[in-house]
Amino acid sequence: MTKTAETEFNSDSNSLTSESEKMTSLTPKQRTLVLIGISLASFMTPFGVSMLNLSLPQISADFNVGAHALGWISTAYLLSSVLFLVPMARLSDLVGRKKIFLAGMTLATISATLQLFSPSFAVLILLRALDGLSMSCVFATSLPILSSIYPASKRGSVFGINISVIYIGSSLGPVVGGILTQYFGWRSLFLLLIPLAAGSAVLVARAMKIEFIESKGEPFDKTGALLYMITVFFALFGLSNLPQTWAFGLLAVGLITLPIFIAYTRKQQYPIMKVDLFFTNKHFSRSNTAAFLNYAGTYAIVFFLSLYLQRVQMFPSAAAGFILLAQPLLQAVFSPFVGRLSDRFDSRYLSTFGMLLLTGGLIGLAFLGPDSSILYLLICEIVVGIGFAFFASPNTSTIMGCVSQKDYSTASASLSIMRQSGMVLSMAIAMCVIAVFLGSTEMIRTDTIPLFLTAMRTTFLIGAGLCLAGAVLSYLRGPTVREEKV
Repeated sequence: MTKTAETEFNSDSNSLTSESEKMTSLTPKQRTLVLIGISLASFMTPFGVSMLNLSLPQISADFNVGAHALGWISTAYLLSSVLFLVPMARLSDLVGRKKIFLAGMTLATISATLQLFSPSFAVLILLRALDGLSMSCVFATSLPILSSIYPASKRGSVFGINISVIYIGSSLGPVVGGILTQYFGWRSLFLLLIPLAAGSAVLVARAMKIEFIESKGEPFDKTGALLYMITVFFALFGLSNLPQTWAFGLLAVGLITLPIFIAYTRKQQYPIMKVDLFFTNKHFSRSNTAAFLNYAGTYAIVFFLSLYLQRVQMFPSAAAGFILLAQPLLQAVFSPFVGRLSDRFDSRYLSTFGMLLLTGGLIGLAFLGPDSSILYLLICEIVVGIGFAFFASPNTSTIMGCVSQKDYSTASASLSIMRQSGMVLSMAIAMCVIAVFLGSTEMIRTDTIPLFLTAMRTTFLIGAGLCLAGAVLSYLRGPTVREEKV
C-alpha cells in the first residue's frame, strides 16, 4: 500500500483488523486534524442557525413575508435534517463514513453559496432543506468517526471538546449574526459559513487516511427508510404546529406509524436502523431517553428568557443577547473538563449530577418575577450551563461506548433524533402553555405580563419534572459499560 492510498476497514472482511490497529493507523497529528475538521462542522451548525435567527426581520422585509412564513426557515432545516438522518447513517455503513461526511460538507458548501444569492423566499426555503440534508450527513457520521479513531479511554475528552465547540457556536452566533446583519445584510452571514464548511471537508479529506465501511455488501432497506421518514415527518411537523387543531391529526399519524416502523424493522435481517438496541441494551435506551428528556425540558429556556428580558425587563435586544451568553459560555468552558472526568469516573454519576443541576436551575428560573435582579438570573443560567456540561459529554460517551463499532452509526443517529425531537417537544410545550394562558407572544403587554410569567413558570416547572425523570434514568442505567469489540 502506498502512502497516499487509503486503508478500508470492513467489519465483514476475512482480514478484519483489530480495533487497536485501526486506531494506530492514524498518527496523533492526523487524529487531531480530523477532530478539528469534525469540530468545525459541529461548530458551524448552531453558529449558522443562531446567526440566521437574528436576521429574520431583515429577511421578512426583503421578501415581504410574515412571521408565520419565517418559521419555515428553521422548520425546513430541522425537518430535513431529521428526515434524512437515519438513511444517511445507514448509507455511511454501506459506502463509508468518511465518504458520507465529505459529501455532507461539500453539499453544505454549495448550499451556503447558493443561499448567498437566493432570488426568492421559496428558493431560500428549498436551500434550507438542502442544508438540512447536508447536516444529516454530518450528524450521522461525526461521532462514529471520532469513536472509531480514538480509544474508549480518550473518547470522553474528545466528545467534551466536540460538544464545547457546539456551545461556542451557539454563543457566538447571535453576536456575530447581529453585527453582520446590521452592517452588511443577512446574505453576508453565508460568507462565513462557506469557508467553515470547505475547511472542514479539506481537513478530514487530507488527514483521515482510512475509511470505515461496517456493512459492505448488505442491502439498503428502502421500505424501512420510507416508514421512518413518514413517521418523523408527521410526528415532528405535528409537534411543531401545536396547538393548532390540525396539528394533532398529523401527530396522531406519526404516533400510529411509529410502532409499525418498529415492528417492521425488528423483523429485518438488514434493517435501516437497529431499534433492537433500545430493547436489549439498557445503557443505550436509558441514556437516549435521558437525552430526549434533557432537550425537551430545557430547549425553550432561551425562547422564554429572550422574551422576558425584552418584554418584561425592557432590555434592548443587544443587551439581552449578552445576558443570555452566560449559559452557553459556561457549557463551553466546562464541557472539556467534564469530558476528561468521564474518562476516569463512572459517567452515570456525572450525567445524573448534571440533570439534577438542570432541575434546580429550571426551578430557580420558574421564580423569576417582573423585578427579579439580573444577578439572580445569571446565577440560574450558570447552574443550567454547568448542568448541561455535566450531562452532555458523559451521556454521549455512554451511548457511543456501550455499543460495538458496527452500531456506531445507529447510536449517533438515535442520539441526534432524540436531541432534535426533544427540541421540538420543548417548543411545543412552550407554545401550548402560552396559548392556554396568553393566546400568543404578540399579546405580551404591560397588563398581560403576569399571564406571561405564569406561562413561563409553568413551562419551566414542566421542564424541571422532565429533567428530574432524566436524572432517575441516568442513574438507573447502571455502571458504565464500554464496548470495545467490533
